[in-house]
Amino acid sequence: MKKLKRFQLVVVLLVILAAMILVRWKYGYKEGENVTETPIISPWPTIVVKKEGSDYELWEQLPYQGTGFVVEKYVGPKTLEVTVKGVDKKIAKEKVMEWLERQKVATESYKLVME
Repeated sequence: MKKLKRFQLVVVLLVILAAMILVRWKYGYKEGENVTETPIISPWPTIVVKKEGSDYELWEQLPYQGTGFVVEKYVGPKTLEVTVKGVDKKIAKEKVMEWLERQKVATESYKLVME
């Protein structure tokens, strides 16, 4: 009895180890078994926009931030949402058009939604 008290921690750890081995053996992965992946749930909603043709040419460059404005996202085909912060909307529109020209896209076909 005296020896059992002396090795009490070792006995408890051996029992826990035996329980872990039993659970692993009974419920663990077995080769050839189908494993299903659980989808990753994002706390933010994701919007999937099809980039068909040239309607979304600037998809990879967004969001673009300039002085006093941010080109946030596509609202529709060839329609960009621009958030203006601290400058006149006309100046922001001119700067966005300059950026579109630098990106070598047809500026006349794009619509801007200014907010």
